Amino acid sequence: MKRQARLAAALAVAVLAGGAGPALAETTLTVAHGFSPTHVIAAQGVDPWMACMKAKAGDQLGFNYYPSGQVASTKEMLTALNAGIADLTTVPIGYVSSKMPLNGVSMLPGLGSSAGQVIPVYSKAVRQGLLAKEFEQNHIRPIWVMVLPAYQIVSRVGPLRTKEDFAGKVVRSAGGTMNLTLSALGASPAEIPSSDMYVAMERGTVDATLSAYASIKPYNINEVMNAVSANGEFGSFSIAFSMSDSSWTKLSPELQQMASDCGSQVEGSIARFLDGEVDELKAEFSKAGVTVYDFTPEQLAWMHKQLGQVSDDWVARLKDRGLPAQQALDEYRKLMGVQ
Repeated sequence: MKRQARLAAALAVAVLAGGAGPALAETTLTVAHGFSPTHVIAAQGVDPWMACMKAKAGDQLGFNYYPSGQVASTKEMLTALNAGIADLTTVPIGYVSSKMPLNGVSMLPGLGSSAGQVIPVYSKAVRQGLLAKEFEQNHIRPIWVMVLPAYQIVSRVGPLRTKEDFAGKVVRSAGGTMNLTLSALGASPAEIPSSDMYVAMERGTVDATLSAYASIKPYNINEVMNAVSANGEFGSFSIAFSMSDSSWTKLSPELQQMASDCGSQVEGSIARFLDGEVDELKAEFSKAGVTVYDFTPEQLAWMHKQLGQVSDDWVARLKDRGLPAQQALDEYRKLMGVQ
C-alpha cells in the first residue's frame, strides 16, 4: 500500500509539473517507463507503437506519456500497472523474477543470437503455454516484446573460441546467470560493475567481458578490445511492453486489434533496428582493426553442450520453488527449434 501511494503521488507530481497534458480523445491511456526518450526501447519501441496507434485511431485515442521514471523506476513498472498508476509500461523480465520467474527462460544462454531470431520466439511464448500464464496471473497483457541481440565475448587477448581459449581467462560478469555461463565455458567470472569495465580491461584485471554490442561504445570498451565474437549465444535481456487487464477490457474491440497489430509491427521494426545496429558496429570495429569473428558450428555445438549446465541450474532452482521450469524450457526450445 505504501508503494502504491508513493506511485500515485509521483504521478500527481508529474501531472502538476506538466510532464504530459491530458489528451482530448475518446479514450486516453497513460504510458510510463523508466528509460530516457533517446533509449532504444523508447525511441524504437514505445514511440513507434504510440505513433502507429494514433495513425490508426485518430481522435479515438490519446496518450498521457511519462518517460524517464517520472511515475516510477524501471524496477517498479509492474507494480505501477497493478496499482492502476499506468495503463501501459515496459516490464523488464529480469527485474520481476519473483513474480514472473518462468519468463526468465528468454534470457538464458544457448537460445538464439540475433533479435530477428529471438523476438518472434518470445512473442509466441508470451501468448501461449506457461509463460503466458504468468502474464495472466499478474493481470497484465503483453502488447509487444523486445529481446536484445545476445551478449558476446569482448576480449583484449584475441578471440576466445575453444575450451583451451577460455581456460584460465578472467572474464568480467554482471553476476547471476553470467557467472554460471562463464564458469560453464571454463573461464573465471569476475563480478565488476558496468561502470568499471573499461578500467578492468585497460589494466588487465580481466581478459574479456560479456557485453551487448550496443554497450561497447558507451563504456569505451572499443578502445581496449582487440576481438569480439559475432554469433555467440551468451544470454540476453528481455522486456514486455504490457497493458493491465483492467485497461485492456475497457478498450473497444477495434482498439484492441489496433494495439495488437501495432505491437506486431513494432516487434518487426525493432528487431531489424537492433540487428542492423549490430551489423554497423561489426563493420566499424573491423575497420578499426578489431577481429570480429564467428564461432564455427563445431564450436557452437560445444558451447551449447556446456551452456546446458546453466539451463539445468535454472531449472533446478525454480523446481525447488515448486515451479514447472523444465516444461517452460521445453516449450521455449520447441518454439526456438532447439532440441
